[in-house]
Amino acid sequence: MNKTMKALVAGASMLAIAGAAQAAELSFAGGWPPNSAPTAKIEDYAKAVEEYSNGEVSVRVFPLSLLSFGEINAGLRDGIADVAGNLLAYFPAEYPTMNMLAEFSELVELEEFAGELSSLAFTGAITEYVMNECPACMEEMAAQNQVYLGSSSTTSYVLQCAVPLNSVADLEGKRMRAAGAYWARWAESVGAVPVSMSINETLEGLSQGVVDCTMSNTADFVNFGFIDVVDHVYVGAPGAQFNVPFTMNKDSWNSLSDANKQAMLRAHAKLAADIAWVYILDGRNGRERAPGEDIEYGPAPDDIVAMNREFIQQDKDAIAEIYNERFGIEGGAEAAATLTEALSKWTELTKDVSSGEELAEIYWNEIFSKVDVATYGK
Repeated sequence: MNKTMKALVAGASMLAIAGAAQAAELSFAGGWPPNSAPTAKIEDYAKAVEEYSNGEVSVRVFPLSLLSFGEINAGLRDGIADVAGNLLAYFPAEYPTMNMLAEFSELVELEEFAGELSSLAFTGAITEYVMNECPACMEEMAAQNQVYLGSSSTTSYVLQCAVPLNSVADLEGKRMRAAGAYWARWAESVGAVPVSMSINETLEGLSQGVVDCTMSNTADFVNFGFIDVVDHVYVGAPGAQFNVPFTMNKDSWNSLSDANKQAMLRAHAKLAADIAWVYILDGRNGRERAPGEDIEYGPAPDDIVAMNREFIQQDKDAIAEIYNERFGIEGGAEAAATLTEALSKWTELTKDVSSGEELAEIYWNEIFSKVDVATYGK
């Protein structure tokens, strides 16, 4: 073999080694049940990662088997899984700034933002804010050995109950599953008892009478089986939405090439859009199925709706003070003002969206495509 041929062979071998070094198989810990619509969208995301990375990165999805939602933060931090939907409301001490921002989802209940598609606007607003304007958020992520890859928002929260509610007076003493601080404050304000409970434990809690109601979004009515145990769904209270950040183990992220990081971000724009959109579709599905299950599904009593609007008007101004007192966070009022302005922009951008694919392009063009992957998450 002459020198030229040897050099070509050696060069080809080095390229093969380099290509193999970039290949990665990642694990996604899904907290949703195996047959739920969000899990199906995560499977689509896995396919998108492989497509966008030209096969260099693959994702294996573990729905409700590798880690539960309550275990995901530590599991990602310690490298048990590479990527997950991380419900940060379960970890208030680790993510105070991120949770403060998520609580501003109650802004979508204001008249100028309210509507079935409000979650699409909040998804865009909070993702853009965290990625571009929140160094404290990045610090919280880094402290947990994770990288933020965008968020998705559920539909607004409603009261799903095993007992009837005819007025505000009926809320007194009711045990209500609360998914985070906002809903706990709401329950306390009406004399109910907030119960901290993982979404994965809520079906059993309702069926065994541990809680009378769950404050949950309209899609979880179907996705987590509440349709099988509740008799009443009241829309119009307590409101707000659960923000689902997608985070990745920092070491896993930084093991990828810049091109493959870009591929991950492209797939996460799709995932954020698909999850937000499927929550809307599942919410519609649950509403349509309820009458056939003999479930009362409709507006909450007028006095509960009126009380709820008054609570939100007062609470949105109190969030910054609450987080300053508890966690020493400054700038909450400014963050609220910025997010309110962003919601105006994103409400306009998403008002005519009719599919997850259309929404993904908006998120990609407006947010994810602008991230500098060479420095992000370092």
